[in-house]
Amino acid sequence: MVDQQEYPVSYSRRWRLWYLAFIFSNMSAGLLTPMIPLFISLYFKQNVVYVGIASSLASLSSVIALILWGNISDNVKKRKAFILMGFAGSFVSLFFIMFTTDVMEYIGILVVYQFFAMASVPVSTLLVIENEIESQWPRTVAVFSAISTLGTVLGLGVGLLIVLRDPSSIQILKLIYLISAVIYLVAFVLAYFLLKESSTKIRRSRLPNIFSIRTFERTRYAPSYVIHIVKLFGKKKGIKTSKSLILYIILCGVLMIGFQTFFTPYPVFLIDKYNATEDIVYTMYLLNSAFSVISFNLSGNYIRKVSLQKAIYIPLAVRMFVFLGTSIIPFMSLYSFNYMILIVLIYGAMGFVWSFIGITQITSVTTMADRETRGRAIGYYNSILGVGQIIGAFISGYIVIYLGYGGDFVIAAIIVAIGYIGSIKIKAGMKEQNVFQRTSVASLK
Repeated sequence: MVDQQEYPVSYSRRWRLWYLAFIFSNMSAGLLTPMIPLFISLYFKQNVVYVGIASSLASLSSVIALILWGNISDNVKKRKAFILMGFAGSFVSLFFIMFTTDVMEYIGILVVYQFFAMASVPVSTLLVIENEIESQWPRTVAVFSAISTLGTVLGLGVGLLIVLRDPSSIQILKLIYLISAVIYLVAFVLAYFLLKESSTKIRRSRLPNIFSIRTFERTRYAPSYVIHIVKLFGKKKGIKTSKSLILYIILCGVLMIGFQTFFTPYPVFLIDKYNATEDIVYTMYLLNSAFSVISFNLSGNYIRKVSLQKAIYIPLAVRMFVFLGTSIIPFMSLYSFNYMILIVLIYGAMGFVWSFIGITQITSVTTMADRETRGRAIGYYNSILGVGQIIGAFISGYIVIYLGYGGDFVIAAIIVAIGYIGSIKIKAGMKEQNVFQRTSVASLK
């Protein structure tokens, strides 16, 4: 346990100021959220296949980096160095995008950016916890997550204001990358001067009941606040994760494949068929994030009142039918302005649904796992979601090329249906008791 007396009041104030570093880093990440489809479609004039390849490779880089950086930081017992490395690496890699002239060169730099951006992710929440007394851990993680979410929404808002100045200029897209790089540099400076390495180190295994929930669903894995990661070094003998839990986690990955098969080409669909400009695409992403924030507490209250299985039925069914319904639009060539508004609103509304799905899944994983295996199970869950993003993003572009956007949306609905049917059939002896009575879901408090 961390002794409160170890941290003087003066440092406590400085620690709160350090939160500014992550507001800025998340602002930069939020600013970049729509940039893969925008940059590839509008700046390089390439098709949706390249968007899928870029998104999948970026996600692959993120998943590998999360596991690698998390394990290295645990072994060297350092936190601050990885946060600084993440911010500095992000600044340098984003700056070099200003000089890209080829789409593959751009994708390569994007992969490097994702790799370095992940250096700060698995250590940031631990560092916050290590500088707080144990009784305050859930509240501290909740505040930290809320502040980080605020940064992401601010970034999307800043991006919208930037493109509104000249929504028809593609050169403004490079300017956005430059601004994002500068914001990361500000985050680096703030972290360098305000952040203090904790003298107390906490093992992830001590935190089976503390975890974070990804508020936003993205084609890119960053930024995501992951406390539990897959452990590469060392193994606990005699402790096994149940087969039903492993199957449930795999089905969560199948669902993510379906989601990303739908969402990865979605902004390109808007650009290709409706000639949407950058401001329209940014508005779509901003609505999605805003709906996610609005629904977060609502979804938590809803899950408290119903069973976990019932909590997942309706949100998944909504997505499945929305995916099928949306496929009618390209099949019938409904490309008027009113349908473009509908496309934007659909994407925004799907952010509202994600909170119900994400919270239910992570709560189900926590409930199904034993205390000894809970941290490992959440680590597997985080990794499998990343794998689902990689596969879904990669196949989506090729599906669109061969079957069109309508065909892609139908296949996405079929994949979700498979995950849906599998999920509701899982019988793992899940207790219908209120999981919130015995599990600290920090992001919901």
